[in-house]
Amino acid sequence: MEKAFDNFSFKETAHTVQEAMVNIFCRIIFDWAVHGLAVAAFFFLFGTILLMRKNRLSKPFFAVGKKLGIFCAIVAAPGLITLATTGSLPPVGVYNVSSLGFLCLWSLICAHMLGEETNYQWFVKQKADKLD
Repeated sequence: MEKAFDNFSFKETAHTVQEAMVNIFCRIIFDWAVHGLAVAAFFFLFGTILLMRKNRLSKPFFAVGKKLGIFCAIVAAPGLITLATTGSLPPVGVYNVSSLGFLCLWSLICAHMLGEETNYQWFVKQKADKLD
């Protein structure tokens, strides 16, 4: 009976793991970031509506949209480069995109970011401006 380690190839295993990591980052993380960009666009749109109504929540919405847009653009860059150079995203096996799941995740992240940004702009930043 053969031992399992007799047929082991470290180079082949490392190549397979590296390929899987690239495929996951260029596909799954790209999809996640694209949904984040859609949420950032929603925050900019909602911030614009609040700005037209002269609501003071417009600044936190713009700040969160800006931070989220920059982060998602950076994270989506490898997938976008792969899409531009090869014409398609790499296969990742059995993978079903759940837009509802991605949007729920981003809504939880953005709710926290919006609360922190509102707290900063309304209370911390105002106190610092008054001290100067």
